[in-house]
Amino acid sequence: MLCLQVVHWQSPHMHAYYPALTSWPSLLGDMLADAINCLGFTWASSPACTELEMNVMDWLAKMLGLPEHFLHHHPGSQGGGVLQSTVSESTLIALLAARKNKILEMKASEPEADESFLNARLVAYASDQAHSSVEKAGLISLVKMKFLPVDENFSLRGEALQKAIKEDRERGLVPIFVCATLGTTGVCAFDCLSELGPICAREGLWLHIDAAYAGTAFLCPEFRGFLKGIEYADSFTFNPSKWMMVHFDCTGFWVKDKYKLQQTFSVDPVYLRHADSGVATDFMHWQIPLSRRFRSIKLWFVIRSFGVKNLQAHVRHGTEMAKYFESLVRNDPFFEIPAKRHLGLVVFRLKGPNCLTESVLKEIAKAGRLFLIPATIQDKLIIRFTVTSQFTTRDDILRDWNLIQDAATLILSQHCTSQPSPQGANLILQTRGPRALAKEMSFPSVNGAGDDPAHSRKIVMQPPRVGASPVSRHLETLLDPLDDCFSEEAPDVTEHKLSSFLFSYLSVQNKRKAVRSLSCNSVPVSAQKQLTTEGSVKNGSSSRVRIFSRFPEEVMMLKKSAFKKLIKFYSVPNFPECSSQCGLQLPCCPLQAMV
Repeated sequence: MLCLQVVHWQSPHMHAYYPALTSWPSLLGDMLADAINCLGFTWASSPACTELEMNVMDWLAKMLGLPEHFLHHHPGSQGGGVLQSTVSESTLIALLAARKNKILEMKASEPEADESFLNARLVAYASDQAHSSVEKAGLISLVKMKFLPVDENFSLRGEALQKAIKEDRERGLVPIFVCATLGTTGVCAFDCLSELGPICAREGLWLHIDAAYAGTAFLCPEFRGFLKGIEYADSFTFNPSKWMMVHFDCTGFWVKDKYKLQQTFSVDPVYLRHADSGVATDFMHWQIPLSRRFRSIKLWFVIRSFGVKNLQAHVRHGTEMAKYFESLVRNDPFFEIPAKRHLGLVVFRLKGPNCLTESVLKEIAKAGRLFLIPATIQDKLIIRFTVTSQFTTRDDILRDWNLIQDAATLILSQHCTSQPSPQGANLILQTRGPRALAKEMSFPSVNGAGDDPAHSRKIVMQPPRVGASPVSRHLETLLDPLDDCFSEEAPDVTEHKLSSFLFSYLSVQNKRKAVRSLSCNSVPVSAQKQLTTEGSVKNGSSSRVRIFSRFPEEVMMLKKSAFKKLIKFYSVPNFPECSSQCGLQLPCCPLQAMV
């Protein structure tokens, strides 16, 4: 029953949110951490938990190209990294630390002032494209949060920040904090650090950087141009649990001055003290909760198993898939891309009023074959398409794009029928061809065929195949700009006898079970169908029976759907042009090991 209501975030057709990827190394690391089940709130409570986390965070900072003042083990560094649960928590921690630091400065000049009075004068800034967690951090900390306008590229610029600071100082407010976003949720826009950083340094503001999704991309040197100005940052956070194939929860958080965190969160009762208190690192002073999980194991497993080159290839693969989808959208005259594509996110919309884009989304959701969500930019409703799975191929992208086009064709044909115009009758014909027009015109109404509730759009007979229009044939002959970016597809492991194995196993158990694939739109094989097998025993003396199964036609679908996705889901990813490091053999898929 649970599987029927689960949204499969690892499916290649899950494009709604930013990714939440998994991998075999991360799964094994999480299992080991759960088996150990230590609570590493102090160094003494679990030295390995603290020491491994410090080393892994230094590794990750170097992999991303972060400044040396974010390292634990570097001469003269007062900073370091820690694993938090979410970016939302990291942003709140940074804001609370900035608030505490500024109140202490104000108390030095106004010793008689109450802290609540001083807190009421504080103000923080972020762009109007910032994540909702930034607003929530302001609500929790009781700090006024102002959202500033962005430029034509949806980026927060220094001019807007400087103007806001000047106006607030004239009103008697005290600016303390700026949250710059690298990779916004709506359109994956990047705030201009090179302009914001010097202003924050000059005005004495805490600069916090939220790179929840885009942070993983900085593994690749070609994407680090967005980090220009990172040396001004007081804190930096991103989610390995999004794009880096590490199980949730796992959020990297680095701070330039760890003592500002400790003065904010230090509560040191006798029962938490140990012989090395004050000398060893106690991460309970770096966070809001006391107890903390052994999160660094799964991150260590992922880095050691894949290595930097394979992780870089993973990021580049997702980006190339997004480029391919973008090229498909740009070649369709019905759609537009209102914001520049960055990394693995493409935003697009149907040209015309917002109601058309909204109707397309509803039609796609009704079909249940892929998952998309809307967003708004400048009063325009858009559709977010994120490449989320490491297993996504160009075939998956093309299939999803065809579904989107079918939904758009249906909505536009209905719109042209309800609002006829001199050119409306030829709109679908010129761009989709007579076949698409004939297909859509076979639907008598939006809700179904006539007034009979037993009829629906899904069971209407399709018209006979009609030749494509000259425009369609021309588009099909266009060269794909990404044809040479990908190696040939790997052999299909489902050619083995995996399906026969599971079918035989169910037959031996004499149980009629519904078998379900891992895709979002999977349909269980009917449990009412009795599975038949044929078996034989050599000489009638062997106690082990070898079963040879023969599938009915309706069960053969398992070979190409359920088991293909099972093997892909439970396998270590095979990224383009990637190979195992150091000659080590990657873990095999347990489903393949059965056959």
